[in-house]
Amino acid sequence: TKEETSAPTVATESLFLSSVIDAQEERDVGTCDIPGAFMQADMDETVYMKLTGTLAKLLTTVNPEKYSKFMVEENGKPTIYVKLRKALYGTLQAALLFWRDLSGQLKEWGFVLNPYDNCVANKMIEGSQCTVLWHVDDLKISHRNPDVVTEVISQLQERYGKEAPLSVTRGKVHDYLGMTLDFSSPGKVSINMRDYVDNILEEVPSDMDGVATTPAADHLFKVNPEPVLLEKKQAEFFHSLTAKLLFLAKRGRPDIQTAVAFLTTRVKQPDNDDYKKLVRVIRYLRETRELTLNLEADNTRVMKWWIDASFAVHDDMRSHTGGTMSMGKGSAYSTSTKQKINTKSSTEGELVGVDDVMPMVVWTRYFLMAQGYEVQESKVFQDNQSAILLERNGKASSSKRTRHINVRYFFVTDRAQAGEVKIGYCPTDDMVGDFFTKPLQGGKFRKFRNLILNVSE
Repeated sequence: TKEETSAPTVATESLFLSSVIDAQEERDVGTCDIPGAFMQADMDETVYMKLTGTLAKLLTTVNPEKYSKFMVEENGKPTIYVKLRKALYGTLQAALLFWRDLSGQLKEWGFVLNPYDNCVANKMIEGSQCTVLWHVDDLKISHRNPDVVTEVISQLQERYGKEAPLSVTRGKVHDYLGMTLDFSSPGKVSINMRDYVDNILEEVPSDMDGVATTPAADHLFKVNPEPVLLEKKQAEFFHSLTAKLLFLAKRGRPDIQTAVAFLTTRVKQPDNDDYKKLVRVIRYLRETRELTLNLEADNTRVMKWWIDASFAVHDDMRSHTGGTMSMGKGSAYSTSTKQKINTKSSTEGELVGVDDVMPMVVWTRYFLMAQGYEVQESKVFQDNQSAILLERNGKASSSKRTRHINVRYFFVTDRAQAGEVKIGYCPTDDMVGDFFTKPLQGGKFRKFRNLILNVSE
């Protein structure tokens, strides 16, 4: 099945976290692409492929002595059946077979896979960590010594570059997975997606011309009870453009994430009002196309999380969770999502919100520790004192008003008591997570956006 043959790829969060470490430790970074990667891996089971028409004729033309005897005619077309020896691109298991080959090769060379992301591998070389991470056939290698990076690339070249040489990029700037990673400023990595934004702006229709100072108006979450649905072609365009914006929002432009989070809930039956909200995001991107996400780690080794919830803001009275994390400056991870259950109070909404984000809080801690990065503390900030009391004490603080919430929402209490997280209070005016729970405007929007992107006004 597709599930059984799907290959792991590096998580965006792993890429960002490891890039922040690269910047902090001032590592040399190299990226490379393995040509014809899947053809480097052998098939692990019997797979037959049917070649018909021109392709079958081409084989007999190239080597008539070898292939002509296998030619048959089916439905009036020349046909050859072949047995695959290599993991041909397009077969379900090709990516998985190459992942097994590459990860196995790295293990042979002494690398150890991170148990929290099997596309991140590490090895201590000359007393410092060398990290290799990959997305299918696109690799990123980092180490403090450029010669070590060169040696690892040479090993990869020897193993995978026999048919064609690897495409290698060295230096401070790398185009990687649709982003430009820029390590030019010491201690900082900039995630630049201007080219991606420009491509979007070039393809949108003229009715999206103009600019906007925020990606969404106050009424973002409001749904028209008497909608005028988009026609099929325009609805398909709405879906396609929203998907492109989601890719952007989850990487280099988290400042549009709240608006995009809502738009993704409207792709099945978008209406005219939804289209206007999509237009607003495009106009905001046109106004702010130069913005980049800039990440830095400080020396405290404290992972700071701001988690908030807006109570009953959706049409079905569900709340909206927002959360963001920083290793020093800039948001290395952020989320904006509609809650899956209804709650009876803002306190319950906040409690559900923390539970929504807590798996990522815990994963981040353990991923970084597996990278050898010493996490002193994972601190979760909230602006609701009642929710904090519940999370610290669990059922001991549960009254009749809150007892109806399923016990799974005290998962956060267990994490706090285990010492994996520390819950702290943050005044509402400083609650960065608020940015991802509602469409902020004016000075508050700019203040939080600039903190999240780590840019100055």
